[in-house]
Amino acid sequence: MQGEGVATVHVARPLPAADQERLAAALTRQYGRPVHLNIVIDPEVLGGLRVEIGDDVIDGTVVSRLDDARRKIAG
Repeated sequence: MQGEGVATVHVARPLPAADQERLAAALTRQYGRPVHLNIVIDPEVLGGLRVEIGDDVIDGTVVSRLDDARRKIAG
């Protein structure tokens, strides 16, 4: 892949610069190209973050994790 990728990151509150740098570096390694972050403060995110890059969605929000746990318990 060539060029810079753009990731939209939904968070509950502003992401510290160090966390932004770590996230951008991790996404750059994963996608093999530089990734620019667009940070969106989203009141629906209670904690964690949701990353959208191209067609990929990485949902690490608290709500998503609770839903996963609920499904595993329900069997």
